[in-house]
Parts: sequence; structure tokens; C-alpha cells
Amino acid sequence: MLVGSALSVVGTDEVTETEAFEVSDGSYAIVLDEAVIPYSGTDVTIEARNSQGKELFLGTANGVDTDSFLDGVSQIQISDVDFPNSVTKRSLPGDPAPAADIAGRDWWISRETGQSVTKTFDLDADPQMLVIAPATAGENLDGTSVQLKMRVEGVFALSLIGLAVAIIFAGAAAYFFLRWWNGRIRPRKKTGTPRTPGTGTGEDSVHTRRTTRRGSGDSATAPEAPKGGQTGGQTDAPRRSRRGARARVATALTLTTGLALSGCAALPIAQPHTPQVTPYERTAVRPGEAGKFMTAYTESLDKILENKGEGLETIQGAPLIDRTRAQIQIADKTKQKLRAPNFAEVVAGGPSFEKYPMWFYALGTTDGEDKLTQVQLATRESASTQPIVRTAVFIPADQAPTLLADGSGAVETAPKAFTESMATAADEVSAYLADGKAEKVKGLDQGGFKSFRDYLGGLRNKDSGFDEVKAECKPYADLDFGSMTLKTEDGALGMGEVRCTLTIKVPEDYSLDLGDTIEAVKTNDKNGNTVKVDTAQPYVIMAKGEELTAVASDWDILSSRIK
Repeated sequence: MLVGSALSVVGTDEVTETEAFEVSDGSYAIVLDEAVIPYSGTDVTIEARNSQGKELFLGTANGVDTDSFLDGVSQIQISDVDFPNSVTKRSLPGDPAPAADIAGRDWWISRETGQSVTKTFDLDADPQMLVIAPATAGENLDGTSVQLKMRVEGVFALSLIGLAVAIIFAGAAAYFFLRWWNGRIRPRKKTGTPRTPGTGTGEDSVHTRRTTRRGSGDSATAPEAPKGGQTGGQTDAPRRSRRGARARVATALTLTTGLALSGCAALPIAQPHTPQVTPYERTAVRPGEAGKFMTAYTESLDKILENKGEGLETIQGAPLIDRTRAQIQIADKTKQKLRAPNFAEVVAGGPSFEKYPMWFYALGTTDGEDKLTQVQLATRESASTQPIVRTAVFIPADQAPTLLADGSGAVETAPKAFTESMATAADEVSAYLADGKAEKVKGLDQGGFKSFRDYLGGLRNKDSGFDEVKAECKPYADLDFGSMTLKTEDGALGMGEVRCTLTIKVPEDYSLDLGDTIEAVKTNDKNGNTVKVDTAQPYVIMAKGEELTAVASDWDILSSRIK
């Protein structure tokens, strides 16, 4: 009966399936967490087809990405799967579609499209989130039917084996039972005087026996007692017979019990499993993504620079975007051409995260004799957006830090002590740019810091003709650099930026000519003898033990105005 039950569920093709369900409530997506399926040791296939001719999209991804992308979007979530019955699901109302095209996301692990889509996944592998959605913008999943199938390989073969074993057990049980039944009643053996060979038969024999019983003691012949142990041997024979019968009964019962239990053994595959759904976590940069990110970034930047900055906000964010826009204006004024750098080597890394926004560092090294490494800090607000570079600084390649990633590709964040020192370092960089004083942070007398101080010194020189030159500097506060630091091979890595405002007073009898650079970024056309110039000093800050070193290759003029 159990064998027949197993075959009725899985059939001879060794596949069990759920009842199909159809979407009719206008939902945008169907979401399945592979971890909720309560089985292990096999694989499951999900099939979806649309009866209205709509193109479907089926993709798998980390739950961190799908949760962010579908947040607030109408969807059907599958919460339990009961083979061979139905799936448990719930509908969540929301927006008719996400904020971005679903097929264009770069975090999909696998994807396919078509009016009929399927995906097979291993229940013993790391779970992923599976999403079914319309491939065409503006559509929903109405008319889409979904069914899950699970392989139960071996059930048919095991059922046949079980059936054969059952037949053998049944035959053996019947055989021993019949032997026991036939041997349970036997006639008792006669114990009278044995007949003497050669005695007659018929009436003479009968008469002789009767005479023997009725005669007197003188004429009767008493039977001889058996010799030795003959009496005992005749008594033991029935006992042995009874013991043999009992043994046959026990054997029959054992075989019958084995027959009853033969179909109850657990199958070696597709075993029931208690789902353990835990929050998803993913690394900021997965293997192979560093090069793709940097290539896409530099190619996009080249096109944007050719178009005089149109679309720059799609790849850059503040504070870097302020500097790039100023560079585009200056290049246009001075008839120069800007180009994105080319990198021969790229590495990237960031910490693991459970929800957006996320961030990571990318380091691209140029080719040639004088190698430079551009250190970039990129952020991503949600799974619907692309990563944008928030700041970038060129430093000598031999000073570039080495990121240490774990087995999953995640890089550990910097120690708390380094994070706390970031604020102190920013204040000291600000103080140095304004008045040239530095105490704890090393490297401020080199590179971009020295270049800014030399420029400020030239404006303050008596031969410049300016009455007064002031510098007010403070750390950039619209991005929390201190919350985005990484542990490196030698210590820790962080970035920062200081904004300075230069106030330049010109004698009233002088004509105002500050050069093409400041003219290019001028925001007004007022007449006056005071010029305000805003500058930016981005930098990389690194720790080695308790020593902090700031590195920068250049600084930028952002804007100017007349007062």
C-alpha cells in the first residue's frame, strides 16, 4: 500500500509537483525565497508561462538586492511549498512597478526572458531570491500561471525493489505459516507390546492379545521394559516438536512484521527539512565586479566629458561632481580637452551589508613609468540605482594601500580608533591649508597640500598687488567620510575633503584680472574690488600603527564671485 501511495504521488517519471496557481490581481512580481522550501537533498524547478502573450522575466539574486528593488511594489510572496499539494502565498499591495528597469540591473546572478520561463535550483546550495516579473515596462503578471516541481529520483526504483522484497517476505511467511499449521496437531504414538516377527494375523492374533490381557499371571506374558534410556527418549520427542513449532511461529511473525514495515523506511533523497530563513547579506563588490565597474565608469565619463558634462549626475555625486563640473568649465574656457583616465589594474572592496545604502573603495592604477593610483569612494543608495563615485584622488602608486578581503570578498571596516581620528585629521588639514600649521598628520607638506599653500603664498606676496588675502578652511560636512573606512594590510584607509574660501581684496585703482581659471568659474558679473574664490582639497588618509598620513596630488578651484 505504501509503495502504491509513493508511485501515485511521484509517478514513474520521479517528479512530484504542486498545483499551479494563476495571477489575476495585477501584481508586478512573484517572489520566492528558495530557503522556504521544506526539503533537502534534491532540486526544484519553477515554471511560469503567460496565457496572454506577455514576455516574462525570471531572475535570481541576493535577497538584499531584491528586497531593496521591490520595496513598496505590488507582489506575490510564496511563503511555503507543500508537495504534491499547493503553495502558500500572500499578496502585498503597492506601486504598479519599481523605479527602474528590472532587466537592466547589474546584480542579477542569473536571468532569462520569454513567454515561458523555468529555473532549476539545488536545495542544498546557498539559497537565493527568485523573482518573476513582466519583461516589458508598463505590464503586470495577470494571466501568468506558476508551478513548482521537485525531483524525487530513486522513488520508482526503490518502489519496485520494495515490491519485490515484499513478495519474497510474503512467500516466506506463507511457507513457514503453512508448515507450522500442518505440524501443530500430530497423533500420539502407541506404546503397547511390539509384535513378534513371525506371529500370525487375523483372529489368531487377536485372540492371542485378548488372552494375554485376560489370562492369569502364570499364563500371561508381561511386556519387557525398554532398555536404558528408551523411555526418556520417547518423552523428549514431543517436546522437540513443540519447540520447533514455536520457532516456526516466531519466524513467521518476524517475517510478517518485516513485510509490514518494509515500506516505511525513509527515502535517501528529497528528505523533509525544516526551513531556516535568515537575513540575507552580500559583499559590496563581488568577484569580477571591480573591473566591470571601473570600465563602465571611465567609458561613461569619457562620453559625458565630450558632451560638456551632460548626464554627469548618473555616475558622480557630491563632492566630486562639484570639482568635475568646475574642471569642465575651466577646460572649455582655456580650450583644453578632458579625458577619463585609463587604468591597467583595478581592485575594489567594501564591507558586507544587509541593506542599502552601501559603499566601497575602488583603486585604479595607471600604466607607464610614473604610475599613479586613483583612490575612489563610491556609494549606492538602492538596488534601483547605479553606483556613483563620491570622491576620487590620485596618489603615487607606491603609496597605495593594500585591501585585505575575506573568503567571501568582504573587506573589514577600520578600527573604531581610526574612525574617531578622522575628524581630528580633517581639522588639522583645514588648519594647515589656512595657516600652514600641522602637528600630528604627516604628509601635509607635500603634493596637493603644498601646491595650495604655494598658491596662497603667491597671492599674499607684496608683488601681487592685492591689499588683503584671507583663507577660511573647514572640513566638507555633507558626506560622512568617517563612517566609510576600511582595514588595510598596514592599518586603515579613509578619505576626506576640505573646502576653503579665499577672500581677495584688490585696490580700487587696479583693474581686476585674476586669469582664465577664476574667470571660467565666475558666478556673477558685479563690479567690485573683492573676489571670493571657493576651492576643494580632497585627500586620502591612511594609518600605520598610530601614525596618520594624508596624501593628495592636487586641489581644485570650484567657483568665484565678485563683491
